[in-house]
Amino acid sequence: MQAAALKDKKRGASATKEGDNDPDYENITLAFRNRDPLKSDHSPRSPAPAQPRPLSDSAQIPPWLHKAIMILYVLLAFTFAFCIILSVLLLVKNSEMSQELLDLRGELWNVSNSMRVCQEEQQKGWNLVWERVKEARESILQVDRKTLGEVEKLKTLPTEIAGIKENVKKILDKVEQLSQRSMPSK
Repeated sequence: MQAAALKDKKRGASATKEGDNDPDYENITLAFRNRDPLKSDHSPRSPAPAQPRPLSDSAQIPPWLHKAIMILYVLLAFTFAFCIILSVLLLVKNSEMSQELLDLRGELWNVSNSMRVCQEEQQKGWNLVWERVKEARESILQVDRKTLGEVEKLKTLPTEIAGIKENVKKILDKVEQLSQRSMPSK
């Protein structure tokens, strides 16, 4: 069958007219025609594809549509530029804030360093105060011990004075006795 069709192609247009009466040619054509309806049994045959209309037909497009589309493009461009400008401003502000935060971090570090030094000095001062308090307490305890020793001595002093008075009285008595002996009697 394909050989017959190939023959028909080689013969050209005159061959097609001659092949109209040929039964093999008819079968090929009918078989080809019958294939399409078998494939699309479930779907209706679609009409030929629509030809696109030329755009030069200005009756279909309103005249203001081109201006409106151009205005929308311009607005889109302005919006895009505005977004770019805002992004740049945001980056600049972010950079400034970052620098300010770095400066603040440095200042906080300096303050914390100063506070640490002050705390160390304050601790040294308190340690010195505690040492002085301990020294004063020790000296007070020493004075207190000495004073207690002296108080103890003062407590024994009246008995010693009484003993001294007795001794003095005895001495005076003996001196009187001696002086009475040494004095002539009259």
